[in-house]
Amino acid sequence: MGKSYTLILFILLSAGLSQARAAEAKPVYQWVSANEYYFILPTGQDLYLPRNGDTLSVKPWGFGFRAVGHETFAKTGGLQFQSIKVDNPSTGRNTFYLWELLAGMEYIAPKVQGKPLRFKASAVADFGLSDTTFYAAPVISAGLLYTTEEYADTPTGLTFDIYYRLTDIDLDNVGGGAGTLKPALGFKVGYIFEGFWTTKEKSAEKSAG
Repeated sequence: MGKSYTLILFILLSAGLSQARAAEAKPVYQWVSANEYYFILPTGQDLYLPRNGDTLSVKPWGFGFRAVGHETFAKTGGLQFQSIKVDNPSTGRNTFYLWELLAGMEYIAPKVQGKPLRFKASAVADFGLSDTTFYAAPVISAGLLYTTEEYADTPTGLTFDIYYRLTDIDLDNVGGGAGTLKPALGFKVGYIFEGFWTTKEKSAEKSAG
């Protein structure tokens, strides 16, 4: 089932990237108008080990890349990596990794002149791989964008997000055996840069120049 989810996601992302949004009263962009690079801060999460009934506290850390749209409501997708160290009295210290593909929708509040802080929220599906285990989990987040370029057409600036994974993640190998990451709260900090795609108006200006 995990492989099917991944295939479907790749098809959806490919279809989204091939489309252009058009409107008479505003500039026209391709989907990816900005890119966010972020770090996942170490935050305590519960890891349940069914083999001995223990629940350990772990602190994942990681980083990621995400495509950001320019509209108030836009599609979003990206890749992220997490490293998790396990200190288990029974099996010693081990580390396992999460490789994740994200896809969903995001809301960014419209820019207001003189107010650099903008609210943002998202809901995404997290399709992941850890060792030989495929998994899928819904994740919601809310945060702030500090706009460093007030008059930029695309949302750019510093970001801070609180996210929550809504379901368990059952894994076959967390260092010495199976384990379950319980639903958890986490924090991310990052920066949104203007993307490689631009408006048709800007493209025309560059051609004329």
